[in-house]
Amino acid sequence: MSPVPRKVVATLLGAIAYTATLWRFLSYTERNRLPITTYQTFALALFAIGFAVALGAGKSRYRTAACAILGAFLVHATVIALDWRLDPTDHNLFPFEFLILAFAATPVFLGAALAHFGDSARKRLQ
Repeated sequence: MSPVPRKVVATLLGAIAYTATLWRFLSYTERNRLPITTYQTFALALFAIGFAVALGAGKSRYRTAACAILGAFLVHATVIALDWRLDPTDHNLFPFEFLILAFAATPVFLGAALAHFGDSARKRLQ
């Protein structure tokens, strides 16, 4: 698979992971009360996505994995815009929300690193 379709798949999977774990069509107040295990589930999902999209990807594996974070950011920005339509005082610290989301999403690079290690080991064994 060429790099562009991998990046599109990674972006879509990141958006799906965010929607399925963190947003889940909950209200702003309900999302503020999510337990830490929800963020851990999101991190685990992105770890798996990073591994899956980076396996056999070549030199662009880390950029491809970063597209999963981009997908999560795009959905989060959309959620913020929708929440602001209902109550403009929601998300008054939204830059920090993106920092927290980025921190929770960093395991995507660990998954890509594991895929890199697997690709290197497979090439050495051939």
